[in-house]
Order: sequence, then structure tokens, then C-alpha cells
Amino acid sequence: MNKIHQLEALIQSWGNVIIGYSGGVDSTVVAYAANKVLRSNAVIVLGITETITSENIELARSIAAKNQFNFREVEYKELDIQNYAANPVNRCYFCKQELYRQLVEIAKQENIPFLLDGANLDDMGDYRPGRIAAKEFEVKSPLIEARMTKQEVREAALIYGLPNYDKPAAPCLSSRIPYRTMIDLRSLTMIAQAEKFIRQLGFINVRVRHFGTTAKIEVDSWAIPKLRNFFAEVQQHLKAAGYREVLIDEEGFISGKLNREIVKNEA
Repeated sequence: MNKIHQLEALIQSWGNVIIGYSGGVDSTVVAYAANKVLRSNAVIVLGITETITSENIELARSIAAKNQFNFREVEYKELDIQNYAANPVNRCYFCKQELYRQLVEIAKQENIPFLLDGANLDDMGDYRPGRIAAKEFEVKSPLIEARMTKQEVREAALIYGLPNYDKPAAPCLSSRIPYRTMIDLRSLTMIAQAEKFIRQLGFINVRVRHFGTTAKIEVDSWAIPKLRNFFAEVQQHLKAAGYREVLIDEEGFISGKLNREIVKNEA
């Protein structure tokens, strides 16, 4: 795949890099390529916060260990970030800003000149306030520079033999809470428990949108009949987790559905 060679050559030309790594397919491909061409000169850092599921953390760690990444972890609390918990429409800006601050500190200590992320070409067409923070910190996006779409990133991951090549997108748990609704640890815990239970029933794409004490479940539209068959069991589990009302979103799973509010307000 020619774009893989472009990606690797680009990263190799930078010589010494630090990578924000989440265990998602995009940042994993960047991390793998960097590790392949730069070895220990690619420092790969996982940020651990209360908005990332334990499953994603364990996946990221296992991939790093298997591929012998020069791997680090930084742990901090996103809910302590100024402006984050209030959940403004540009919440992701504050999240990424703090992550890049953490990475820059490591980069300064170890004299690493380049900071990389896992943004791909498709991200350019979505609402991504985190890209503003990336620009402020002069973060390089090798997948964008190599003109790689999400599908091409998945194909690269398959060629690299990465186990998450077909892993569904897993944005942070805060993305399930409508903008301008306060984010707290209890809400994040309820969402994580609910989604984990539903995934264990065999559903692939799962979002539990959190409206206070109401949970609205999104699964792929073709999987809604299956969800109805499990609904009594799902409802019981989610009510035990703290929800009073459990609904099925009949439209089905659509990534970034809560961003419609932004589009509507800007129209």
C-alpha cells in the first residue's frame, strides 16, 4: 500500500517524535509506523482519564506491550480541567489542550521536537474543536499529510496485523452527554457500565446517550430488532446502574449525533 510507505517515510523524516496514543485504530497505526521506523525515538504516550473506558485502556496497553513500543502513561483528571465539566460545545478543545500540555512537558524533558496525533483525512470534514488545540501546539498529523482516509487507516492496520483494525470508533464517554449539561463522575460511570453490558450482548456500535436519569440507546439500525429482544434484560441492568427510564433510539446509531445541536444553532 503506497500510502503506508508515505506515512512511514514522513515519520522517519522527523527523526524523533512523541505520539498521543489512545488505542483507537488511528493513533495505533501512527504509533506502529513510528515504532517501526524510529524504534525508541518514537515515544508513545497513553493519556488515562476518567472519560476513557477500562477496556480501551487495557487494549492500548496490550498492543503497546506486544509491539514493544517505547510506551508511557500519563494520568490526569479531565473533570478538573477548567471549562471542561461545564460541557461547552468546544469541550474537546479543552480536553486536547490539556493532553498536549502533558505531552509537551515530556517532549521538553527529553528534547523531542515533534508531537504527533492520529487525525485522519475524514476528520477534516467533521466538527472537531480539538483540531484548534492541535494547531496551537503545532501538532503534526501524519495520516492527514499522507492523505489517508479512515478506511485506508483500517486497511493499513490490517496489513500491520493490528487487532483493532476493525474496532468501532470509541470517542470519550463525555460525548454521550448533551452539550451544556454538566459532566460528573457518576454520569460517566453510568454510561460506561451501560455500554459495556450492551456490548457484552454482542452489539458492535453502541452509544448510551445520557439525559440525566434517562438513557437513550443507539445501536446499528439493523440491530434494533435484536435490542428489542434483549430489552427487558437491558432495561433491568441500566436501571440498576442508576437510570429511571430506558429508551431505544429508533433512528439507530449515528456517530456524533449530539453535534446536530451545533449545526442547528449555526444555521
